[in-house]
Amino acid sequence: MSTSNPVVVTTSSSAPASVSASAKPTSAQVAGELWQPVAGSTWQIELSGVVTDTSYPADVFDLDLFDTPQSTIDALHAAGKKVICYFSAGSFENWRPDQGDFQAADKGSRLQGWENEWWLNTKTANVRSIMAARIDIAASKGCDAVDPDNVDGYNNANGVGLTAADGTDFLNFLADTAHAKGLSIGLKNAGDLVGEVLDKMQFHVNEQCIEYDECHLFKPFIDAGKPVFHIEYPESAPSIAADVKSEKCAAAESMSFSTVLKTEALNAWIDIC
Repeated sequence: MSTSNPVVVTTSSSAPASVSASAKPTSAQVAGELWQPVAGSTWQIELSGVVTDTSYPADVFDLDLFDTPQSTIDALHAAGKKVICYFSAGSFENWRPDQGDFQAADKGSRLQGWENEWWLNTKTANVRSIMAARIDIAASKGCDAVDPDNVDGYNNANGVGLTAADGTDFLNFLADTAHAKGLSIGLKNAGDLVGEVLDKMQFHVNEQCIEYDECHLFKPFIDAGKPVFHIEYPESAPSIAADVKSEKCAAAESMSFSTVLKTEALNAWIDIC
């Protein structure tokens, strides 16, 4: 899910706590073609707080579309990084700058555990228009890809009757819209739909497949040469015992997932497998 704290940039040379890593080259991108990251690419995700180090040794940064200033994206590109821009495609967040564009009929039930978010009826023309505008923003800021969150409303008490078929249709819409703008796109969670949309997605972003015992659902991405950018949120983080880390890193070891350990704040702190 998302956060609401603005992201700003400095160019400090100090790395976030507990990590050093060697970035590996991402796949080459031919002019006019979509960026296709390779399986095993390293990454960092920061959706709140301060981006303290644009030279952090990861191939890919996943950052908030709205809160990340242009200077951050430019600095990351200058450092040879790729930038994925995060936004919630399936929920209404009442702090976003375009929140006034939504209509009452677009909104369903409140997301469990997220006080200021409601599921969206992703079938409406208005919701899709807003999401297309967000993808336009991503293209205008020079993002290499988008990470649309909350596309699994069909698997939750959404209040607007969304089904798995609706989820597939919405993902195809998002992928077609992003690709038309020259942007790659990833599937976020939604393990039920991997087989339906794998061909249109360039990567997967997963939260807690170890915790929920569902990492096998996302292995088809690896088999297709596409990365699974995987997050686990150990309850004790940022203090993580060796046995806990070993458990949370199992998918990195056995299935070549790009696993990072984070706190739920999704700030700069990171530990890698």
